[in-house]
Order: sequence, then structure tokens, then C-alpha cells
Amino acid sequence: MVKIKVIHASKLLAAAAAVILAIALIVLAVSASSGAAQGTSGERAAAVAAFSFWRPPKMEFELPGENEHADLIVLEDAAVQEDHTQPVERPRVLIYHTHTHEAYAQTAADPYRETESWRTEDQTHSVVRVGEALAALLTDYGFDVVHDTADYEYPKLNTAYARSLDMLETKRGETFNLCVDLHRDAWDKSMAECACIGSQRAAQLMMLIGNGGNFDIKPDYEANLAFAARLTDRINALCDGLCRPVMVKNGRYNQHLFTPSVLIEVGHNLNTLDEALASMPVLAEALADLLKES
Repeated sequence: MVKIKVIHASKLLAAAAAVILAIALIVLAVSASSGAAQGTSGERAAAVAAFSFWRPPKMEFELPGENEHADLIVLEDAAVQEDHTQPVERPRVLIYHTHTHEAYAQTAADPYRETESWRTEDQTHSVVRVGEALAALLTDYGFDVVHDTADYEYPKLNTAYARSLDMLETKRGETFNLCVDLHRDAWDKSMAECACIGSQRAAQLMMLIGNGGNFDIKPDYEANLAFAARLTDRINALCDGLCRPVMVKNGRYNQHLFTPSVLIEVGHNLNTLDEALASMPVLAEALADLLKES
């Protein structure tokens, strides 16, 4: 059985608001009672002051339009069904980037022109460059790789998934042994700054799977999850701690057209491009082990 922890941001905020309202009503009642009994405005002010020291907790910062972490289900030591992905002699893999402009922390030696913080249309410095490196490595392993570099963020980031879905629809007649939407994550305090491969700093990886949520047409969630869990385990067997636990979300992420499909987060916005690129040889080796080797 899969052990899960569900975090619904909207429900947490609603509960917090209810608690605040209840406390406010109690304070106002106490204040009114004190005023009636003693008739002093000072006591009423003191009661209000006793409440006003509390402030809602500060929310973790999130980059505009990057909402992969709202309403999440985090798998903890998950036992998932067996992955039935069959090794093939020449696996065919599709790599694309719904959030095409996602970029990494700039360095003095390798700056780029931002469209906004940690985003760029320069594909030599965005997550597209990381996809290019992964595609080259998989090709060296004997994969047939289709790397789609189209810009799906233009003209509006919030509708990027609709445009990448249009691209996937055009490929319905093709066969892929794996479909990867490669992203860069947004940092929060639960994440490590980076991992290490030997003495080299490397960006951590994470698999994100959609369970279909309220969509009428749902992905093969169990098969995608099983593949993601097996890939995570294989990466960590090659380099302990390089891959974070699989995350499941109440969404679809265009994972319903091809199975297995997985969204892979490569590092976060505080990692450098070099750190993201350093993780690709391990990811490529793990994929070769799962998809190509018997």
C-alpha cells in the first residue's frame, strides 16, 4: 500500500482563516465584556493588542506561474505496483519542455539575458540546454531520441500545458517507449542546495506524476508511478541522494497520451546550469538500464 501525505494549500488557508476568525470573535467578546464591567477603553485596547501579536505564517516563495507544488501528494517509502516496462533494443524517447524558459542561477562567468528572474528565451542557458545534453547522452546509449525544443510559454505561461498538449496530439500515431517533460524546479527550504557526484556539485532530480485529478481522460497513473519509482531507485543506486522521492499531484501534466510518461525536475532556480548538466550522465545511465538493458 502506498503511504501518502496530502497537502491542500487552499484547505490549509481556509482552516487558518476560520481559526483567526474564531479567535477574533472571542477577543471582541472579552473586550466588550471588560468595557461593560469596567468602562475603560484602555482594557479594550489591551485585549486587542494581545491578539495582534500573532501573524499568519509566511508562505514559501514560489516563482510566478510555476505551480507544480500546489495540492501535492508526497510519496513516503512508497511500495508501488511492479513496473512492467519492457527493455527494447533501441528505445524511442520524446523529450520536451512545457516551461521552456526555466533557467538557472547566473554566474559571473556565464551570464544570460533574463526575461524575468530565472527565466530566459536563450535556449543555450535554459532547461532546453539540459534536455539537449540528455538527448545526446541517450543517443550515445543507442536510443532514438526526439528532442522537441518548441517554445510553449509564449504568449502566456499559465496556458503552456495546453500548447504542449497540442504538440503531443500531433504525435499520437508514433511510438515512444518513454515521454519526458523536462523542467527546472522552484526552490523551497525542504530542498537540498545540491547533491554531489564524487567531488562534483550536481543538481538533484525529482519525478513528478499526475494522478489525473478531475480530468475525464486520465493517465495510466499506476504504470507511470511504478516507472518513476523504479527510475528514482535506480538513480539513487548509482548516486545516493541524487534523486528526491517521487511526487504525485492532483493533475494530469499531459501524461495521458503516452505510457510511461514522467515530468522530471532537474534542480532548482538556485542551482547553476553546470550543476544541472552534471546530473545528466547519471539520469541517462539509469534510463539506459531500465529501457535498453535486459
